[in-house]
Amino acid sequence: MGILDRLKGSPLPARHEQAVRKQYEKLQAERRNRFRVLVSLRDGESMYVVRMAAHLADCPTCDIVLLFVRPVDRSGGVHVKLARQNMLEAGIELPGLRLLREALDVLRAELNLPPIEECKSSMLHTEAWGDSAGDNKITFTCPDGRQVVLKLKVAPEIASGILDQYELGPYNLIILGEPRRWKRSGLWLLFHHVVAERVLALAPCSVMIARDSLKKKGFFICTDGTARSMNAVRRAAVLAHEAGEEIVLFSVAPTRKELKKARQAVEDARELLQTLDIPVKDTKVAIGDPVEKICEHGDRYQAIVVSDEGRSRWHRILFGSTASEVARRARTSVLDVR
Repeated sequence: MGILDRLKGSPLPARHEQAVRKQYEKLQAERRNRFRVLVSLRDGESMYVVRMAAHLADCPTCDIVLLFVRPVDRSGGVHVKLARQNMLEAGIELPGLRLLREALDVLRAELNLPPIEECKSSMLHTEAWGDSAGDNKITFTCPDGRQVVLKLKVAPEIASGILDQYELGPYNLIILGEPRRWKRSGLWLLFHHVVAERVLALAPCSVMIARDSLKKKGFFICTDGTARSMNAVRRAAVLAHEAGEEIVLFSVAPTRKELKKARQAVEDARELLQTLDIPVKDTKVAIGDPVEKICEHGDRYQAIVVSDEGRSRWHRILFGSTASEVARRARTSVLDVR
């Protein structure tokens, strides 16, 4: 082999890239066999979002990722210490660290998790957005295989940070607290710092807008009888059943002429759940505006479940949907199933 051949480069970088890709694909495949919940935390918010996640993901095959998205900090220097130390022990009070510690304590109490000392832990630091501290993650793996992850992520704004984190998942469910003020749908959602509205419109997975509703009981699952809606009924019912919640099926007829169709929709949903050995406490129908009737009848339950209706992201951004309107108006938690 001549010197020119030697200078052409080594195949090692390509091999390394291929090995990294295989490792990533293996990790993705493993995660798809688990139920993964992403919980977005924000300052000034009580821990009901964490308790809701614990309620819905209380089994060894469920993983919970606690996420705090902080703004980019270009002050420099001092926070580089996080690149070398456990972020919980670095002695630096970055925005979100206190909240992540508190959320971890709540999760441990709710799920009766073993002491941290009995769990395997790993830490990962990655550079991001030119921020001196970057992204930081601690993963705790319990003896039963369950994982709890604390993620301190940096992003220009919160919604993009949450959506970027989904791409690192995947996740089955994203849980957010109710926004302090709702904004209307429209193209401007893409260019303003709104969180719940953008995540509802753009997230590929199911999204829950959580409210402090754990004292209420039951899942109020809505259906219109379509194939997409029935698939949402199935997935939501499995989640409710695993969480020990009773199920009420509901359908709305816009006019009296469509009442028969609404009754057939809830009956078909009941029969579907019977094949899965999932009991249904009650079925209900109503006549009127779907959003108004869903909120009127569903607010007494722990969660209202609505389907995504199969609309594209652009349609949800520009025109909204029944699901997003229910999430906006309801006085209980709302699960938008996708």
